[in-house]
Amino acid sequence: MGFTGVRSDCRLTRFIVENTNRIFTYRDDSGSYQLLRTELVPSGMKLSMFCDVNNVLETQCQDNGEFTVALPMTCGSPMEPHVTKSKDAACPKTLYIVGYVIEGQQLELYRSCYDENNGRVLYSQSDVYFKTFFFRPPFVQFTTDEIVTPAEAAAYFKHNIYSAFQRTFGDAQEYLSSPNDLVINRGHLVASADFLFVDQMSSTYRYLNIVPQFKSINDQNWEKVERWLRSQVPANSPFRIKTGGIKVLKLQDVKGDYYDIYLSESKLPVPKWIYKVVRDHNGNGIYVFLSFNSTFERSRPQAPDLCQPIPCPFHLSDNANEGFIYCCDPKRFPY
Repeated sequence: MGFTGVRSDCRLTRFIVENTNRIFTYRDDSGSYQLLRTELVPSGMKLSMFCDVNNVLETQCQDNGEFTVALPMTCGSPMEPHVTKSKDAACPKTLYIVGYVIEGQQLELYRSCYDENNGRVLYSQSDVYFKTFFFRPPFVQFTTDEIVTPAEAAAYFKHNIYSAFQRTFGDAQEYLSSPNDLVINRGHLVASADFLFVDQMSSTYRYLNIVPQFKSINDQNWEKVERWLRSQVPANSPFRIKTGGIKVLKLQDVKGDYYDIYLSESKLPVPKWIYKVVRDHNGNGIYVFLSFNSTFERSRPQAPDLCQPIPCPFHLSDNANEGFIYCCDPKRFPY
């Protein structure tokens, strides 16, 4: 005899997620739309799968763990995330919300604080939810959102970075050996892999969400930090993660004089430090990681005054190519 009255949640498999291009939403208790952020859908929850505001399909999680209308679901031309100007006391410049607008509501994926005068993203912030599988999103072009200038976007090209170093240090500079050197790249602040769905992952490929970051650091110790943090997210509540740059990197010329490093004339500064602050759902600081953003200085720099160093919760390599990273006391970190 089988058990009766047992309710099972529905689980979105990797196959469903990878092969659905509609936008996963649901209505909360107040009737407002919210973006689905987790792979587990509670029994009884009804999903509204948006292609656009005039093309919505619904499916409901049943007690047997199956949906009333099977997933995956696709459509021809799904709507794109919007970028909306907003305000927040934490942002001293212009705050932009990246997400969807449905029935006049802003459904936020993440937010970015942008300093237009300097072409600098001060920080980006998002909520990161537990998930059990990870995959690479399809290739997506970075977008300027008609906010970041075309010149600032083009400044990330290898040959333009090489030209920027020549402008600063002269044609005989030795930091970059050729225009083909890929030393600094477009470093995501909100990582694409922090999201579950394809459209949400793709939304991070915006110039409003990147800073000039040294490639080998981004690919190694910084990537280890992001991957480890995703493994620590509790199953029942998200982390709130804020990532940004501090100060401007200075490098020496042949005479020993220091110069600030900018990629686009006097705009788009290369940050000296990149931080990542992790808070729990109550706003309590849990972790702070602070990465020195240069591979040209071979010795570990002293931690800045804003960081009270503490032991890191896992092993990180200690060399310039992989990145010098400090773990800081979250109760004393000012960002």
